[in-house]
Amino acid sequence: MKITSVETLPARVGHRIYVYLKIHTDEGIVGIGEAACSAKERALFGAIQELDRYLIGANPFEIEKLWSLMYRHAFWRGGPVLCGALSGVEHALWDIKGKALGVPVYELLGGQYRHKVRAYTWIGGQTPEECADQAIRLKEKGWRSLKFCPFDGCGASFDLVHGKNVEAKVKAVREAVGDDFGIAVDGHGRLNPVNAVEMAKRIEPYGVMFFEEPVLPEYPEAMADVRRVARIPIATGERLFTRYPFRDLLTRQAVDVVQPDICTVGGIMETHKIASMAEAFFVSIAPHNPLSPLSTVICLHLDSVAPNFLIQETSGGPDRDKILTTPVEVVQDGYLTVPRGPGWGVELNEDFLRAHPFQEDSIFPIRFAEDGSIVDL
Repeated sequence: MKITSVETLPARVGHRIYVYLKIHTDEGIVGIGEAACSAKERALFGAIQELDRYLIGANPFEIEKLWSLMYRHAFWRGGPVLCGALSGVEHALWDIKGKALGVPVYELLGGQYRHKVRAYTWIGGQTPEECADQAIRLKEKGWRSLKFCPFDGCGASFDLVHGKNVEAKVKAVREAVGDDFGIAVDGHGRLNPVNAVEMAKRIEPYGVMFFEEPVLPEYPEAMADVRRVARIPIATGERLFTRYPFRDLLTRQAVDVVQPDICTVGGIMETHKIASMAEAFFVSIAPHNPLSPLSTVICLHLDSVAPNFLIQETSGGPDRDKILTTPVEVVQDGYLTVPRGPGWGVELNEDFLRAHPFQEDSIFPIRFAEDGSIVDL
């Protein structure tokens, strides 16, 4: 079997942009994958096209060899654009292999460790009351875990009002859903280490599942400092690419939960390697996933085989159930199930996607502080 072409299929569904790949073979088997580099999609398209030179005519079964060739052959390695492109290509190769062999991808990764996958999704809300109301509605739909960002951007100084507002939101959500419900909070890198430590103290009494990105990941030592004094689990990893920066987090004892994004970190095998490395440090994995249902499916295959898996993120948005030919994000008592067909076990609804073509737009609003400086970096 040989690869004959690589096709990119971007779409905009609601305010979200999704970038899909189709890899065609001379035996008629087509693999699908999802690539991501949010708000830099045109650069992503170019990176995918650059990878054609390594793929056309190659054996799609040689996934590890092709990945290494695409990552290591060029002088420049890593980064969000290349790794996003690599991820989508790698997904499609695994889909081809699973379809050709007639087995789900999870069977190729060692077989299932669990038969269903614990999952969470997001709530919003500007006030404690709004956050609590959204949490209750989520629970009524069958969810048993959630995540939200109760933080505003802050500067270098401690902000007492901000801290009290954050605590009020987390307290309201906990009281709304009860004690047997998972609550994670996401800092989105909006806090400096001093504020992150203070916030950890404030939300500790409410049984937080993890505190995500309390500080930005560029300086692992700062993350380690926060973890040493915070009495709640620290999570990070969505902005990191390949296994190498995760090694630094683990050896510095800076993290309790790693969160690689399967569509940007380098693919499912790279995520599997990160999970195995984390397991040796007694660290769990909760894959980052703000993307489409295809990304969710790929994550579910990984989640079902990783012994140290904790919980899976899912996103929201309009028409998500139309992106694949069969809806897969159907929560039952807080869990999702993995499709059992060959490859990923799902197919793209191409008619729907082609009816929603790519339109460029920024999904990240720019916000300024009262003095004109930038917040929410």
